[in-house]
Amino acid sequence: MEKVLFGKVTKAGTITIPKKLRIKYHIKIGDVVRYSDTNDGIKIMPSETSIVPPKIKAIWEEADNKKISIKEIVETVKKERKKVYDEEY
Repeated sequence: MEKVLFGKVTKAGTITIPKKLRIKYHIKIGDVVRYSDTNDGIKIMPSETSIVPPKIKAIWEEADNKKISIKEIVETVKKERKKVYDEEY
């Protein structure tokens, strides 16, 4: 069954995504969402960067802060990805 939730559009055109949906889809402050114009209306989805597991997203944020090289990021993400996969599946 489809749940219907409501939000209000502000003067600036912003919409608040209900907390239940932000939690369900792991949408955090600063994440990017994707809008699709469909025949049924506007569809809002987490972007690919928003559905990244939080532990891996934290590595990227830390890398931005510390100016870590791409090679170091990739190696760290590879190690963490296996841990995340093992925990979730």
